Amino acid sequence: MAFVPDLDTLESSSLNEETFYGPNGLCPQKKSRLDLEATSPGVDIQVMVTKAQPAKTFRQAAVLVVAVTKLLKQPMHKDFADSDLGAFLDDIFEPVSFQQIKSSHAGAPVYRYTRSQSFDIFDIDQKCFVLESPTQLVALHLQGPSAGRKVKLNIALYRPRLSQGGPGTWQMPVALGIKGYQLYLSCVMSGAEPMLQLEEADIKRDIESVELTRFIFYRVDSLPEKTTRFESAAFPGWFICTSLQPHQPVGITNQPDQVNIATYKLIRH
Repeated sequence: MAFVPDLDTLESSSLNEETFYGPNGLCPQKKSRLDLEATSPGVDIQVMVTKAQPAKTFRQAAVLVVAVTKLLKQPMHKDFADSDLGAFLDDIFEPVSFQQIKSSHAGAPVYRYTRSQSFDIFDIDQKCFVLESPTQLVALHLQGPSAGRKVKLNIALYRPRLSQGGPGTWQMPVALGIKGYQLYLSCVMSGAEPMLQLEEADIKRDIESVELTRFIFYRVDSLPEKTTRFESAAFPGWFICTSLQPHQPVGITNQPDQVNIATYKLIRH
């Protein structure tokens, strides 16, 4: 905002006093006519006042002068440190507020398909997987002629990712299919918890969609025991499991090997 004082008013008031603009506005001060005429004879004057924060700026400048004076009076044997600035810099400079915004970008996972392998699978209680209906997989003990009912897993292998297991373990993304069928195990949310199911799908390709992550499991092999677990990629901490009782559906659990069996042995064809 600009303010231009009337020249007649300025000249009449200047007969007895000189007007200054200080931090708090007009500051009239007495000054002799002789001095005034000697310094500004017949000169048109325009004063431009910009609305800002002069009082605060003047106070900051004063604090800076006082602070520097104090520093000069300190004993010379003491080295100047960054901590010496803390006492007065907050008064000199305007505080700057920052707003921290947390954001994340979750891109679609990419699983690069490499090849497929066939395996027989047994839990550590020697139960086999049996396809009892078009969409129902159960685990039970098989002997003699009935052993032909067991299913073989067609495991689609994807490029390994960085291992997160402990010493002696490694992880590989896989999709678990039933050999001879286009059926693959998937992990989906049902109510409050995930559930395991069989779906018809074509998984022998790269997986680049979040939606298809339900078919991906991390094969976690324990090399010393030569055993394997399958952890859901869509629901970390949930593992494919069988019941301690025979002829129960193959499911998924977040408490592996406690009230169920989540450890398997694979025999490659």
